[in-house]
Amino acid sequence: MNTRTKFWPLVAGTLTSALLMSGYAVAAPIKCDDAYNYMQMDDSQAAACLASGKNNPSFTGNPANDIFLNNAAGTGYQFVEKSENAGNPTALYNLEYGQTDSTGTWEFDSSLWDSYSTIAIGFKFGGGNKADNWFVYELNSLVSSGDWAYFGKGNGLSHVSLYGKGSVTVPEPGSLALLGVGIIGLTLVGRKRRAN
Repeated sequence: MNTRTKFWPLVAGTLTSALLMSGYAVAAPIKCDDAYNYMQMDDSQAAACLASGKNNPSFTGNPANDIFLNNAAGTGYQFVEKSENAGNPTALYNLEYGQTDSTGTWEFDSSLWDSYSTIAIGFKFGGGNKADNWFVYELNSLVSSGDWAYFGKGNGLSHVSLYGKGSVTVPEPGSLALLGVGIIGLTLVGRKRRAN
């Protein structure tokens, strides 16, 4: 058997193994813990747990009272929207969520990514007679929907809030025109070389 005959079965076996193994790649949960209760989101949706706590938080956007904006992890963020009605979209970015006792989904209009380079989502769970729990996650870029799971006591999800930071830079028309002129120039130089 020559080298060429041995090469192709090896390539085919490697590709088959790679495809089979990629089917087993499972997203890992990112846990956000307040020392008493915790929640988690999938790492395909969230980049990190930014902050969490056990008290009666306010996610209202009022800088004086908003517990996340007053936390070091909230530096640079600004309040975008709060949704308190499960399943009912709000006006600004159609943030909505659905829930059961311990799991749920969330979704907002993906056009929010046109305004911010980083988006965080905050969850507040009611604690009944006990202190409430809150958790804030930084989302992966361009993610606008996902799932959550809560592991703790209390009255379930109270509300969800969105925060954004960093502006999205859009190339100026002059920069795009300059890029276009450069590409045309390179094309003409290439044609001239081939003609000679």
